[in-house]
Amino acid sequence: MNAELLENKQVQAAEEETAITGLEQWEFIDNGFNTGRFNMDFDIELVERCRNENKSFLRFYRWKPYAISLGYNQTKFASGQKIDTEKCKEDGLDIVDRPTGGRAVLHSEELTYSVVTKSDDAVHEMYKKISLALLNGLKLIEPENTEMQGLSFTKEMPDLLKLAKTGMYNLCFNTSIKNEINCKGKKLVGSAQRKFGDIVLQHGSVLIGKHHESIVNYLLVDEKVKDRVRKEIEQKTTCLNEILDRNVSYEETASALIKGFEKTFNISFK
Repeated sequence: MNAELLENKQVQAAEEETAITGLEQWEFIDNGFNTGRFNMDFDIELVERCRNENKSFLRFYRWKPYAISLGYNQTKFASGQKIDTEKCKEDGLDIVDRPTGGRAVLHSEELTYSVVTKSDDAVHEMYKKISLALLNGLKLIEPENTEMQGLSFTKEMPDLLKLAKTGMYNLCFNTSIKNEINCKGKKLVGSAQRKFGDIVLQHGSVLIGKHHESIVNYLLVDEKVKDRVRKEIEQKTTCLNEILDRNVSYEETASALIKGFEKTFNISFK
Protein backbone atom coordinates (compact mmCIF):
# COMPACT_ATOMS: atom_id res chain seq x y z
CA MET A 1 0.00 0.00 0.00
CA ASN A 2 1.55 3.34 -1.01
CA ALA A 3 1.93 6.20 1.44
CA GLU A 4 -0.78 8.39 -0.13
CA LEU A 5 -3.38 5.60 -0.03
CA LEU A 6 -2.48 4.81 3.57
CA GLU A 7 -2.83 8.47 4.55
CA ASN A 8 -6.25 8.71 2.86
CA LYS A 9 -7.46 5.66 4.77
CA GLN A 10 -6.21 7.13 8.05
CA VAL A 11 -8.00 10.42 7.37
CA GLN A 12 -11.19 8.56 6.47
CA ALA A 13 -11.00 6.58 9.69
CA ALA A 14 -10.52 9.78 11.68
CA GLU A 15 -13.61 11.33 10.08
CA GLU A 16 -15.71 8.41 11.26
CA GLU A 17 -14.80 9.06 14.88
CA THR A 18 -17.04 11.01 17.20
CA ALA A 19 -15.66 13.40 19.77
CA ILE A 20 -17.69 13.08 22.96
CA THR A 21 -17.27 15.86 25.54
CA GLY A 22 -18.38 16.04 29.14
CA LEU A 23 -21.64 17.91 28.43
CA GLU A 24 -24.61 16.48 26.56
CA GLN A 25 -26.64 19.68 26.23
CA TRP A 26 -25.55 22.05 23.45
CA GLU A 27 -26.91 25.39 22.30
CA PHE A 28 -26.30 27.01 18.90
CA ILE A 29 -26.06 30.80 18.62
CA ASP A 30 -25.62 32.98 15.53
CA ASN A 31 -25.14 36.62 16.55
CA GLY A 32 -24.71 37.96 13.02
CA PHE A 33 -22.69 41.18 12.65
CA ASN A 34 -21.22 42.91 15.70
CA THR A 35 -18.21 44.95 16.76
CA GLY A 36 -14.94 43.34 17.73
CA ARG A 37 -15.37 44.21 21.40
CA PHE A 38 -18.89 42.73 21.50
CA ASN A 39 -17.71 39.53 19.84
CA MET A 40 -14.85 38.94 22.25
CA ASP A 41 -16.89 39.88 25.32
CA PHE A 42 -19.70 37.55 24.25
CA ASP A 43 -17.32 34.60 24.04
CA ILE A 44 -16.21 35.29 27.61
CA GLU A 45 -19.87 35.49 28.68
CA LEU A 46 -20.36 32.02 27.19
CA VAL A 47 -17.53 30.72 29.38
CA GLU A 48 -19.46 31.87 32.43
CA ARG A 49 -22.73 30.48 31.08
CA CYS A 50 -21.08 27.13 30.44
CA ARG A 51 -19.86 27.03 34.04
CA ASN A 52 -23.19 28.12 35.53
CA GLU A 53 -25.64 26.34 33.21
CA ASN A 54 -23.64 23.16 32.58
CA LYS A 55 -24.20 23.61 28.86
CA SER A 56 -21.93 23.67 25.79
CA PHE A 57 -22.14 26.32 23.06
CA LEU A 58 -21.43 26.51 19.35
CA ARG A 59 -21.53 30.09 18.14
CA PHE A 60 -21.14 31.65 14.67
CA TYR A 61 -20.63 35.37 14.14
CA ARG A 62 -19.39 38.13 11.84
CA TRP A 63 -17.68 41.50 12.21
CA LYS A 64 -19.00 45.00 11.53
CA PRO A 65 -16.84 46.91 11.04
CA TYR A 66 -14.07 44.58 9.93
CA ALA A 67 -11.55 44.10 12.74
CA ILE A 68 -8.01 43.03 13.53
CA SER A 69 -7.83 40.85 16.63
CA LEU A 70 -4.62 40.26 18.58
CA GLY A 71 -3.78 37.25 20.74
CA TYR A 72 -3.62 37.99 24.47
CA ASN A 73 0.04 36.95 24.69
CA GLN A 74 1.11 38.33 21.32
CA THR A 75 3.00 41.38 22.48
CA LYS A 76 4.90 39.27 25.00
CA PHE A 77 6.36 36.82 22.50
CA ALA A 78 6.32 38.61 19.15
CA SER A 79 8.42 41.40 17.77
CA GLY A 80 9.06 43.05 14.44
CA GLN A 81 5.60 43.57 12.96
CA LYS A 82 3.27 46.03 14.66
CA ILE A 83 -0.20 47.14 13.67
CA ASP A 84 -0.67 50.65 12.23
CA THR A 85 -3.45 51.82 14.52
CA GLU A 86 -3.81 55.18 12.76
CA LYS A 87 -4.40 53.56 9.39
CA CYS A 88 -6.91 51.18 10.98
CA LYS A 89 -8.76 54.20 12.36
CA GLU A 90 -8.70 55.95 8.99
CA ASP A 91 -10.12 52.87 7.26
CA GLY A 92 -12.74 52.25 9.93
CA LEU A 93 -11.27 48.97 11.27
CA ASP A 94 -11.69 47.82 14.85
CA ILE A 95 -8.67 46.61 16.81
CA VAL A 96 -9.47 44.23 19.64
CA ASP A 97 -7.60 41.91 22.00
CA ARG A 98 -8.69 38.28 22.04
CA PRO A 99 -9.03 36.31 25.28
CA THR A 100 -7.15 33.48 23.52
CA GLY A 101 -3.60 33.17 22.32
CA GLY A 102 -2.42 33.13 18.74
CA ARG A 103 -1.54 35.94 16.40
CA ALA A 104 -3.06 38.86 14.50
CA VAL A 105 -6.07 38.17 12.25
CA LEU A 106 -8.00 40.49 9.95
CA HIS A 107 -11.63 39.41 10.32
CA SER A 108 -13.60 40.18 7.18
CA GLU A 109 -14.75 37.66 4.56
CA GLU A 110 -15.09 34.71 6.90
CA LEU A 111 -17.31 32.72 9.21
CA THR A 112 -16.05 33.02 12.76
CA TYR A 113 -16.92 30.19 15.11
CA SER A 114 -16.51 29.67 18.81
CA VAL A 115 -16.90 26.53 20.89
CA VAL A 116 -17.30 26.69 24.66
CA THR A 117 -17.52 23.42 26.59
CA LYS A 118 -16.27 21.58 29.66
CA SER A 119 -13.47 19.13 29.02
CA ASP A 120 -10.74 17.32 30.92
CA ASP A 121 -8.86 16.67 27.68
CA ALA A 122 -5.44 18.15 27.09
CA VAL A 123 -5.55 21.36 25.05
CA HIS A 124 -4.21 19.72 21.89
CA GLU A 125 -6.72 16.84 22.12
CA MET A 126 -9.73 19.14 22.33
CA TYR A 127 -8.26 21.26 19.54
CA LYS A 128 -8.11 18.20 17.31
CA LYS A 129 -11.70 17.20 18.13
CA ILE A 130 -13.05 20.63 17.23
CA SER A 131 -10.96 20.67 14.07
CA LEU A 132 -12.45 17.31 13.15
CA ALA A 133 -15.96 18.76 13.46
CA LEU A 134 -14.97 21.67 11.23
CA LEU A 135 -13.38 19.31 8.72
CA ASN A 136 -16.43 17.05 8.59
CA GLY A 137 -18.67 20.06 8.09
CA LEU A 138 -16.60 21.74 5.38
CA LYS A 139 -16.64 18.58 3.30
CA LEU A 140 -20.44 18.77 3.22
CA ILE A 141 -20.45 22.06 1.31
CA GLU A 142 -19.79 20.17 -1.94
CA PRO A 143 -19.63 16.43 -1.18
CA GLU A 144 -18.64 15.57 -4.75
CA ASN A 145 -15.83 18.11 -4.98
CA THR A 146 -12.48 16.31 -4.89
CA GLU A 147 -10.55 19.27 -3.47
CA MET A 148 -13.00 19.68 -0.60
CA GLN A 149 -12.85 15.97 0.14
CA GLY A 150 -9.06 16.31 0.20
CA LEU A 151 -9.06 18.81 3.05
CA SER A 152 -6.77 17.60 5.81
CA PHE A 153 -5.02 18.45 9.06
CA THR A 154 -1.62 20.11 9.17
CA LYS A 155 0.66 17.45 10.63
CA GLU A 156 3.70 19.40 11.78
CA MET A 157 4.15 22.09 14.43
CA PRO A 158 6.28 25.06 13.33
CA ASP A 159 9.15 26.40 15.40
CA LEU A 160 7.29 29.31 17.01
CA LEU A 161 10.37 30.66 18.80
CA LYS A 162 12.19 30.88 15.48
CA LEU A 163 9.23 32.65 13.92
CA ALA A 164 9.12 35.11 16.81
CA LYS A 165 12.77 36.01 16.28
CA THR A 166 12.16 36.72 12.59
CA GLY A 167 9.00 38.74 13.28
CA MET A 168 6.86 36.27 11.32
CA TYR A 169 5.10 35.02 14.45
CA ASN A 170 2.78 38.02 14.53
CA LEU A 171 0.37 36.97 11.76
CA CYS A 172 -2.00 34.02 12.05
CA PHE A 173 -2.31 33.26 8.36
CA ASN A 174 1.33 33.10 7.30
CA THR A 175 1.95 29.89 9.27
CA SER A 176 -0.02 26.76 10.14
CA ILE A 177 0.05 24.80 13.37
CA LYS A 178 -0.66 21.14 13.96
CA ASN A 179 -4.26 20.00 13.33
CA GLU A 180 -5.33 23.18 11.57
CA ILE A 181 -7.29 22.57 8.36
CA ASN A 182 -5.59 23.04 5.02
CA CYS A 183 -6.18 22.40 1.33
CA LYS A 184 -3.11 21.08 -0.46
CA GLY A 185 -0.92 22.60 2.23
CA LYS A 186 -2.64 26.00 2.21
CA LYS A 187 -4.29 27.11 5.42
CA LEU A 188 -8.10 27.42 5.32
CA VAL A 189 -9.00 27.68 9.03
CA GLY A 190 -7.10 29.46 11.78
CA SER A 191 -8.04 28.83 15.41
CA ALA A 192 -6.97 29.75 18.95
CA GLN A 193 -7.83 28.16 22.28
CA ARG A 194 -7.69 28.88 26.00
CA LYS A 195 -8.77 26.94 29.09
CA PHE A 196 -10.47 28.60 32.06
CA GLY A 197 -10.17 25.82 34.62
CA ASP A 198 -12.15 22.97 33.05
CA ILE A 199 -13.89 25.26 30.51
CA VAL A 200 -12.50 25.34 26.97
CA LEU A 201 -12.93 28.37 24.72
CA GLN A 202 -11.85 27.86 21.14
CA HIS A 203 -12.65 30.24 18.34
CA GLY A 204 -11.39 30.72 14.84
CA SER A 205 -11.80 31.95 11.28
CA VAL A 206 -13.10 29.87 8.37
CA LEU A 207 -11.92 31.83 5.34
CA ILE A 208 -14.59 32.38 2.69
CA GLY A 209 -12.94 35.18 0.68
CA LYS A 210 -9.42 36.56 0.29
CA HIS A 211 -9.74 39.89 2.10
CA HIS A 212 -7.76 38.54 5.08
CA GLU A 213 -4.66 39.09 2.93
CA SER A 214 -5.17 42.85 3.32
CA ILE A 215 -3.79 42.71 6.85
CA VAL A 216 -0.41 43.41 5.25
CA ASN A 217 -1.61 46.97 4.56
CA TYR A 218 -1.84 47.58 8.32
CA LEU A 219 1.66 46.53 9.31
CA LEU A 220 4.15 49.13 10.50
CA VAL A 221 6.95 47.88 8.27
CA ASP A 222 8.58 49.11 5.09
CA GLU A 223 7.22 48.25 1.64
CA LYS A 224 9.86 45.60 0.99
CA VAL A 225 8.79 43.65 4.05
CA LYS A 226 5.11 44.14 3.16
CA ASP A 227 5.72 42.63 -0.27
CA ARG A 228 7.48 39.64 1.26
CA VAL A 229 4.73 39.02 3.81
CA ARG A 230 2.02 39.52 1.18
CA LYS A 231 3.58 36.82 -1.00
CA GLU A 232 3.87 34.48 1.98
CA ILE A 233 0.20 34.86 2.87
CA GLU A 234 -0.86 34.37 -0.75
CA GLN A 235 1.26 31.21 -0.99
CA LYS A 236 0.25 29.75 2.37
CA THR A 237 -3.49 30.44 2.59
CA THR A 238 -6.61 29.69 0.61
CA CYS A 239 -10.35 30.30 0.97
CA LEU A 240 -13.60 28.57 0.05
CA ASN A 241 -14.20 30.89 -2.91
CA GLU A 242 -10.82 29.94 -4.34
CA ILE A 243 -11.16 26.20 -3.71
CA LEU A 244 -14.67 25.97 -5.19
CA ASP A 245 -14.14 28.65 -7.87
CA ARG A 246 -17.39 30.43 -6.99
CA ASN A 247 -18.83 32.77 -4.40
CA VAL A 248 -19.59 30.67 -1.34
CA SER A 249 -22.18 32.15 1.00
CA TYR A 250 -21.94 32.52 4.76
CA GLU A 251 -25.27 30.73 5.07
CA GLU A 252 -24.25 27.56 3.22
CA THR A 253 -20.98 27.46 5.13
CA ALA A 254 -22.83 27.77 8.43
CA SER A 255 -25.35 25.07 7.49
CA ALA A 256 -22.59 22.60 6.60
CA LEU A 257 -20.57 23.31 9.75
CA ILE A 258 -23.59 22.78 11.99
CA LYS A 259 -24.03 19.32 10.45
CA GLY A 260 -20.34 18.63 10.96
CA PHE A 261 -20.57 19.40 14.67
CA GLU A 262 -23.75 17.36 15.04
CA LYS A 263 -22.07 14.36 13.42
CA THR A 264 -18.77 14.64 15.20
CA PHE A 265 -20.05 15.37 18.71
CA ASN A 266 -23.12 13.14 18.35
CA ILE A 267 -25.49 16.00 19.17
CA SER A 268 -28.53 17.70 17.64
CA PHE A 269 -29.21 21.43 17.58
CA LYS A 270 -32.92 22.17 17.85
